[in-house]
Amino acid sequence: MNRHLVIGLQGMSLSDEEARMLHAYPPLGVILFARNCQNPAQVKALLDAVRQATGEATWAAIDEEGGRVNRMPWPPFSQRRSAADYFGLSSGDVAAAEQAVYQDNLCIGEALAVLGFTHNCAPVLDVFHADGHGIIGERAYAADVETVARLAAACMRGLHDAGIDAVGKHFPGHGRANADSHLALPQVDAPLATILAEADGFRQLIRQGLRHVMTAHVVYKASGEQGEVEQAATFSPFWVQKMLREKFDFSGQVWSDDLCMQGAGGDVRKAANAALATGCDVLLLCEPEVVFPILSDDVLGSAV
Repeated sequence: MNRHLVIGLQGMSLSDEEARMLHAYPPLGVILFARNCQNPAQVKALLDAVRQATGEATWAAIDEEGGRVNRMPWPPFSQRRSAADYFGLSSGDVAAAEQAVYQDNLCIGEALAVLGFTHNCAPVLDVFHADGHGIIGERAYAADVETVARLAAACMRGLHDAGIDAVGKHFPGHGRANADSHLALPQVDAPLATILAEADGFRQLIRQGLRHVMTAHVVYKASGEQGEVEQAATFSPFWVQKMLREKFDFSGQVWSDDLCMQGAGGDVRKAANAALATGCDVLLLCEPEVVFPILSDDVLGSAV
């Protein structure tokens, strides 16, 4: 399973244990957080050290959405607009907002590439709902699908043009969720037709070249009406296989959201196996204290 894992690291440099484990069980990638980022030279040295330990062109991901989801406290990453600001500041001119989003993400992508990153976990394709939990909020571009799709596509194009892979999230949509999936398992009680309509941004970006889609740790009660046991989309064959793969014709990499989140159930090893069995290609394990016991597990570490 190590070849499916994108893992979190402990600090701003590799510990001896981390270097040994990365060499013995090279993961697919690493993902950095604020705890890993002090300045540009340090981040580049950390990613260089990861690749020296693995001996491979290991992926390096980060969440740099802008607004409150920011990991690196220096320009051009710091003091970026939230997604919701673009449409409002453009006075409803979607074309102007698109251009602003594109230029921002081209700049961010170029800066990420210089540091050694390969993936940015953006854009957010969730549709804003005022009655949804605030974990999404201003991270959503708009309250309508078409505006979200157009601005998210501009984000994707900017990142791609800079050589950074975009990771669209959170399929099929987190905007209506009634809780923060970091802390609990949210639910969405909306008709299947409504959920699919609001997920159309994913379909549009997939047709435009989106290669990575991240699932939501959210239960959509509508899937129960399709004969499936109610479970988070990350572990749902209905959402991952029938909807994302078949209906939306997605042939790229399916990412789980962080399997250390409470929305994934609390048992990280069990969640990793379940997500892999469902069809997730990339398994996010962001908390260092759980990463290495799983990475080196005799069963998981030797799985392909």
